[in-house]
Amino acid sequence: MHQILLIRHGEAAKSSTDADPGLTERGQQQAEALADRLVREFQDGVGVRLISSPKARAIQTAVPIATRWKTQIVEDPSVIEIPSPQGMPLKERSRWIRNLLNSQWDSLTPTQVQWRKGITDRLRQLYSSAEREPFHTTLVFCHFMVINSVVAAIRHDLQVAQFHPDYASQTRLALNEGKLIVKELGQEKSSDNLIQ
Repeated sequence: MHQILLIRHGEAAKSSTDADPGLTERGQQQAEALADRLVREFQDGVGVRLISSPKARAIQTAVPIATRWKTQIVEDPSVIEIPSPQGMPLKERSRWIRNLLNSQWDSLTPTQVQWRKGITDRLRQLYSSAEREPFHTTLVFCHFMVINSVVAAIRHDLQVAQFHPDYASQTRLALNEGKLIVKELGQEKSSDNLIQ
């Protein structure tokens, strides 16, 4: 059985003009605290693989633990944040995401459906990869909607917002012969600002 931790990125800078903001100072602190927790659980990181969304906020969340373990971060576009509808201005994305939270997964565009399928397909592939490589755990540094998409797919639930994972929270999955199982949801965010 392979363990997967879906880790939401730390707090990101808010911007209506930058499509790829990095972490705030608080977000950097969250990434360091996360690294402390991961070192306690996995010590030197032997057998643990790091995968990250290509977005700066996800990569920057992964850097502290990668540095401590002296290991590489594999950037994987299959775990990037949900794509906006074609032609949508960046300044409207936040409102669109908030509305999406109250909708269902079957309301997605074909591009978004493909995005969602790509996430679960990629996670299921980790099982066969683990057989060929000496990994028992994969840490996936990703986004709010990625995590909710996976949890909803495993539960066969159409509701978009399954829960509100906090910054740097860890949602634990098990992967057994290609089947994903939710073992534990990550800590929930209490603030009104649930997406970034």
